[in-house]
Amino acid sequence: MKIIKLVARDDGLSYFEEFDCGHASKHPLGMYSKKFSTKGVQFRDFEAGATFDWHNAPQPQYIIYLEGKVEVKASGGETKVFNPGEVLFATDLTGKGHITTTLTKGRSVVVTTQ
Repeated sequence: MKIIKLVARDDGLSYFEEFDCGHASKHPLGMYSKKFSTKGVQFRDFEAGATFDWHNAPQPQYIIYLEGKVEVKASGGETKVFNPGEVLFATDLTGKGHITTTLTKGRSVVVTTQ
């Protein structure tokens, strides 16, 4: 299973990287990755048309999109649209950060790791 990781690099900008969670074990309900440590879970509803200008992730967090579409522009120049079923692992805690725009109404789960 592949997810997108948003990272800050030494140039002070944020970039997207593809991250493969891999498969650690097989169970009757499917292939499982290794376990990842978490600290908290929040559920978020959002409306269309909201923009959060340049910012950093407040802590490393997985954003699991359940419904809707969200656009994320990394300060390194690339823009990605996240759709239902996709996961963003935001780890750009420093530097210029990224811009997030909700393209449609939707829902997501935010899983923090610190």
